[in-house]
Amino acid sequence: MQTLRLAAVTHLHALSFDHLDVLAACADELWIAAGGRLLLDGRLHHELALIVEGRGTVRCAGESIDELGPGDAFGALSPRRAAYGTATVRVVENMHLVTFASHALRQLRASAPEAVAALLAACATDVRERAAACAGARPAPELTLVAAVA
Repeated sequence: MQTLRLAAVTHLHALSFDHLDVLAACADELWIAAGGRLLLDGRLHHELALIVEGRGTVRCAGESIDELGPGDAFGALSPRRAAYGTATVRVVENMHLVTFASHALRQLRASAPEAVAALLAACATDVRERAAACAGARPAPELTLVAAVA
């Protein structure tokens, strides 16, 4: 995957270009059509998957237990792993994912552990916190705009 494409992923805005460059070498992109299924764990799962766009329903034991969308992460290294260890995701809207395979992350942990740590820290951040950090500082609520300069 190209470094600049990886840099455009909302999850990873806080990472340095050096970290992104290292991570891009082991990242893959997947596009899954609506109706498709993904495993959250098991032989065919990804160590970490980041949802760039699209939506899915998490099902466990035949019941819908959650929804995933842009900004969410899943897989063995995801913060949500414990809750969904044996679940599947049914794609509701066409989904674009950035994935990191187990073997690639294992190799990367040996050569660039700080890049893997930065990736995991970025994915552990709540979607709302990530959006606030990207938006920047906000004016204090008690301040009002008196005049706008054109």
